[in-house]
Order: sequence, then structure tokens, then C-alpha cells
Amino acid sequence: MKKLFSILSLSFITISFTGTSQVYSDSVLLNIQRTIQTIKNENENLKSRIEIQSSSLNDISKNQNLTDRTKWEKIKSNLIKSAEVYDILSDDLIDLKSQVLNQDYQGYIKKLSSVEKGPLGFSFEEVILKTAESKAIFSKKEKNERFMTVLKSLKDSPIVGLIPYASQAVNLSTAAVNVAYAAGVQDKKVNFTKIKEFEKELQRYTGFYNTLDKANLTNQNSSAQTVALLEALQLDVLEKFKKDAQKIGYHPRDIRKDETTDDYFNDLMTEYTVDLMKKRIAEVEGKYTSKDGKINLGELLQNELDIRHVNNNLDYLQGLCNRFIGINDQYFDLETRYFDQVKQAINVAKGNKIIEAVGEKSADMVYNDLLNELGAKKKKKDAAIKSSININELKNKIDSVDIYKIL
Repeated sequence: MKKLFSILSLSFITISFTGTSQVYSDSVLLNIQRTIQTIKNENENLKSRIEIQSSSLNDISKNQNLTDRTKWEKIKSNLIKSAEVYDILSDDLIDLKSQVLNQDYQGYIKKLSSVEKGPLGFSFEEVILKTAESKAIFSKKEKNERFMTVLKSLKDSPIVGLIPYASQAVNLSTAAVNVAYAAGVQDKKVNFTKIKEFEKELQRYTGFYNTLDKANLTNQNSSAQTVALLEALQLDVLEKFKKDAQKIGYHPRDIRKDETTDDYFNDLMTEYTVDLMKKRIAEVEGKYTSKDGKINLGELLQNELDIRHVNNNLDYLQGLCNRFIGINDQYFDLETRYFDQVKQAINVAKGNKIIEAVGEKSADMVYNDLLNELGAKKKKKDAAIKSSININELKNKIDSVDIYKIL
């Protein structure tokens, strides 16, 4: 009996272990992973603290080796250069915002999207009418003419024309097909095979318009995002500028109700100049200049905490500049992607054989001209941005600021 009990007990333990071993194993593995992650986080925090402490010790060590004259010369140089940085950065922000939507470039692409005759050599509204006429969807002439009248009125419909860009063409095509099918439901003599042929023919064109539509929609969203990022950065720069300017002794006026942020910033920058900064520096030095013309730099550095604060926080201004450089680079990447998407739409048009000859130019010549003109307009737009926004100038100027904390 005892032997039987032992066997049963052993079996129960074995079954229990088998049923829970996987759960136990998973639990242990999860705990190990959590422990490893905790250790990693602690190591990162420790590394960060060590770097901060090391940086502080280096600053202390450097400061001990600097004379008061050297410290003050660094501060003066940084203050003057920071005034130049604010001027360049504010101009670049305004210029990039104005260049995001280039009417010449956008206008050309909008022509590609038009239902009227455009660069591809055809008028989509005429294509719809001619296709419907050639298919002779209705057996009776008067019904076919009535259908054609309805199609002509669709183009001028305010509903069809509400959505800009290629969607107008897609909506016009969809509406035309729907009218044909609706008429077929009411008239048993309507040939549905011809309606399908009509629809299939229009799809050769809507394939191009749909691809272009996606490109335009993506570009609209990315342009809006770029402007939003620039406006947010502009407000951050303005806030930083006001704080620095007041500590220097310049008190900017408030923005007027009817004034844009661009105009406001531009007006402030006409006053906050290098000459103003030099004048302010001379005033500070004058407070600590003795009768024999010597400046008590030790007392100046000890008392002028606001000026030291501006100098010691120029790394934040550097960060703002880097944010702008990042937005600028991202914008060019998005523009290149948009250009590639528009080219893709033109290639769809070529593949679907909808590009038509224009004058003495064959369809292939029209295709090549389209790509060349599109590339030329993008190149012109990029050149306009690069000529008005000198990124290297901004980089060099902010890099010339000696990000060095005077303790």
C-alpha cells in the first residue's frame, strides 16, 4: 500500500512539474530580461552622470587656468557672434517658410493634374466625351446625345471641382461611369459590355491621375508639417532671444496685434545688431574702469551674472540652429521624394500610352520634355532656396561661438 502511495505521489509531482515547468521557465526568463534591462538603464544613467561630472571638472580645470582677461575676451567674442547668429537664423527661418510653396513649381505640377489640355497633350474631359461617343453605350441616338450632355455638365459641377489637383479628374471619371451604370439600370437596352469598355479606357488615364494625386497629397502634408516645424522653432528662437536680449540690456517691444511673427522678428533684428552689442559691452566695461583706464575684470566677472548666464547658455542657441539645419535637410529630402513621385506618375502615363503628340513633337518627345522641364523647375526652386539660405554660413557662425561656461 505504501509502495502504491509512493508511486502515486511521484506521478502527481511529475505531472505537476510538467504542467508548470514551462510557466516557471517563462517567468524566470522574464525576470532575467527585466534584471538585464534594469542593469542597462543603471549603466546608462551612471555613464551620463560621469560624463556630466567629467564635463564640469573639465570646465573647472579650464577656468582655473584662464585669466580674467581671457574669460572676458571669450564672453565678448561670444556675445557679438551670438548677435550675428540670431540675425542669420531669423532670416533663414523666414526665407525657408516663404520658399516651401514655390508657385512656379507647384503651378507646373498643377497643370499636369488639370482635366483641360495640359503638358501631356490631351484634355481629359475631351477623352471622356470621345470615349463615350465611340463606345455608343446607348442604342438610340437621342439617349446617347442626352448622356453626352450630362457628361459635359459634370465638368462644370461645383461638387466635382471642389477637390483640387488630380482628384478632380478622378471624380469626373467616377461620376461619368456612375451616370452610365445608373442609366443602364433604368434602360434594359443599355449595353453593359460597352460601359465596362468605357470604364476600362478611362482607367488608363485615372491610373496616372491617382499616382499624381498621391504625390500631391503627400507633398501638401509634408509642406504643412515643414511650416509647422519652422513656426514652432521660430517661437522657441524668439523666446530664447527675448531672454538673452533682456539680460544684455535690450528690452524688445511686444508684438502688435496686426503684426506677423516674421515682421516682428525682422523689426527686432534691425535694432539688435553687432553695433548694439559692442555698445552694451563698452557700457559694462565702463562701470568697472578706474580713473587710470584699467578695467577691474575680476569684479566685472563676479557682478555681471546676467552676461555670464547668456554666455554659459549659448549651447541652447546652438541646439536651435541644429534644429533648423535638420528641418532644412529634411525638407530637401521630402522635395526629392515628391519629385520622384511626380516622375513616377509621368512614367505611368507613358506606360498606359496616354501621352499624346503635341504639334511636331511625338509622344516620346513630349515625355522627355516633361521630365526635363520638371527637373529644371525643381533645380530652379532648390537653387532659390540655397541662394537665400546659406546653411554653411549658419554652421560656420554657430561653430565659431566658443561654447564654454565661465564659472
